[in-house]
Amino acid sequence: MTASARYTELPELADHASGFEAVWVSTSDRNGPYRVLPDGRCDIILRFDARLTPITAITVVVTGPTTRFYDIALQPGMGFVGIRMRPGFFEKILGFEPSGLADGNLTGGDALAALPDFETLCAPALDHDELAARLAAFVRQRSLSSRFAPAPISASVISAFHAAGGRLRVGEVAAMHGISERTVQRVLIKAIGLKPKAFASILQFHRALRLLRDHRLSPADAALEAGYADQAHMNRVFRRMGGFSPARLPDVTLVTLGE
Repeated sequence: MTASARYTELPELADHASGFEAVWVSTSDRNGPYRVLPDGRCDIILRFDARLTPITAITVVVTGPTTRFYDIALQPGMGFVGIRMRPGFFEKILGFEPSGLADGNLTGGDALAALPDFETLCAPALDHDELAARLAAFVRQRSLSSRFAPAPISASVISAFHAAGGRLRVGEVAAMHGISERTVQRVLIKAIGLKPKAFASILQFHRALRLLRDHRLSPADAALEAGYADQAHMNRVFRRMGGFSPARLPDVTLVTLGE
């Protein structure tokens, strides 16, 4: 189902205060599709040919928040350096809200049109380490100089959904914060570009994936522990979000989701 792509996170470059929870690199070693799962996050990605030295012809990609899987057509030597932004920091870093990119992305010229400063990321580089450091510095500077700031309550609302693994209802989160359900929805759409139900469903999906893969639970036990109504319910969610069955997990990358 998926081609091989070596994915590595560089924890020494992550900067939560500046709004990015991970800097990562990935290189493909074969042809074929690579499946990307929804994670409630947005990334800034630099795509390039890793076989070239120095690295040239760099393409900027900004991914929006997704609600279902999509496949990328890989070729040998395709390289990627990316930053995974923390929920709530998209507008602070890029200057526009993520809702317009839901289930979409900006690639190449479209990304440069949305933010001309991306052009500075496309200069030749010696290797992916230089690109990763350049991208981290770019995002850090954008965050520090931004006139936008996440709503004070957004971090708490997002944290509540995370802590519960997506199992809290919108009304429960609203009651915890003394706000209306409509306010919860408005806060999340502005912060992450997704409605609360979609965000909670993604977190629940990832929790179930971890229970199946890392904890080796049976599908029935994972469905119960993750908070699904039953195994059939979990099966439907997995097919919609991942395109696969819980009983036969493919070789997909599960990223670490912060709050």
